[in-house]
This record gives sequence, C-alpha cells and structure tokens, in this order.
Amino acid sequence: MNIQENGIDIRIDIEQFCLRMCKAAKSYYDKVNLEKDFSLYNTPVMDFIQVTQKKKDASIIALICGNERYAKGLKEALQFISEQIMLFYTPERAKTKLGKHKPDLWIVTEDMTRQSNQPWRADRTTPVILITGNPDAVEIKKDPGKLTVLSMPLSIVNLRKTVKIYVS
Repeated sequence: MNIQENGIDIRIDIEQFCLRMCKAAKSYYDKVNLEKDFSLYNTPVMDFIQVTQKKKDASIIALICGNERYAKGLKEALQFISEQIMLFYTPERAKTKLGKHKPDLWIVTEDMTRQSNQPWRADRTTPVILITGNPDAVEIKKDPGKLTVLSMPLSIVNLRKTVKIYVS
C-alpha cells in the first residue's frame, strides 16, 4: 500500500485482494451460516441456469411463418416458455393439423396475412401476435384487444415478454 503526499494512492496486489475477500466471505459465512440460508444458487449465473430449468408452461402456441429457418429460430427463442410450440409454414396446414383444437396463442408473420384461409382470424378469442416490418400499415378491423403487433427487426426480449403475458 502506498500513500503519497497529495492524496491517497492505494495499490493492493490482486492475489492479496482475492485472498482477503475469500477470508472475509468465509468469516461471514462461519458467523451467520445457521441464521441465513446460503444456497449455491445465489449467483447471477446460477440464477440464470435455474430460470432456464423452470417448469415450462403447457400452453399451446401456434407459430405460422413462411420462412422455415426464421420459424425455427423463433421456436428456439420461445422453447423455454412453453413445451408445445407448433410450427406451420402455411395457414392451411395449421387449420388441418389443429382441427377443432385452438391454441392458447397465435404468432403470425406478416407474409402469412396475405394468404387465404387464415385460422387466427376465424378464432375470435385467442390472442394473436403479429410480427411485421411495417406496424403502421396493420389495420385492425375486429377485436383490436386480441392483436399485438411487434415490429421487425424483432427484439427477442420483447417477444418473450409479450408471449409470457398471454401464456403464463
């Protein structure tokens, strides 16, 4: 440790600093370990691991996207939210595969809105997330409350937050 005349200049060897911090942490632990709950999972990294291992929701999410690679990327981004994410590349396939079973959430890309036979439009109760490049051009005719528009480029964080609102 060095002290200069015009001020304090503290320099501590990194090894000494780490050693002192470890001793202080051990001393604190030894002193209060019976009073407090010390878990190995109290670090941000471990908390992140725990979050990714949480039980997934059983909600059915129907993801309709014309671009296979993009659809698989969206599914990968949402996989820890729900166990049942169904991918469809055409609205017709979604309608035939789902039949009378309705998903808990529709996620639709803009290119699918120009297709005929759109099952999410016939479903008046299930919420829809529309991913579009031009959110101002989206015209909401019926039930504007069930439609959420997310703009491109898509923020995965915003997508996850929006999906959690509907399926959690």
